[in-house]
Amino acid sequence: MKQYLSNLKKYTAMKTLFATALIAFAAATSFAAVPEDPNRVLNSNYAVNVFNGKEGKINFLIEKVKGKRLTVRLRDAKGQALFVEDVAKNAEGYARRFDVSTLETGTYILEVTDGETTTKKSVEIRREAPARTVSVN
Repeated sequence: MKQYLSNLKKYTAMKTLFATALIAFAAATSFAAVPEDPNRVLNSNYAVNVFNGKEGKINFLIEKVKGKRLTVRLRDAKGQALFVEDVAKNAEGYARRFDVSTLETGTYILEVTDGETTTKKSVEIRREAPARTVSVN
């Protein structure tokens, strides 16, 4: 009986310790901040993600709320629209891969608008100059 009571005390102490650790873990994770993804722009009706694809390609992904129509534009530095597309109201998402291999070096703007708010994401296109080696004999 003595052994049983001793084991019961150990079990109760272990159970209390486990419960305390579980509560501490839950409290710590509920206040943990999610690191912000610099490639993701949030809006109340949609979220814009920009990813570098294979060489000469850029991927745009948009998660949106049903019932809102979006317009997507890619503009050059002069403000001229290079691409315009409407996203349907009933769509929950949108994905587009752009071939930017023919675009000149510079800054381009991806605009997404729902008619009320406009989100702009800057896209930088850089071309590396070919390396040349000169040797003298």
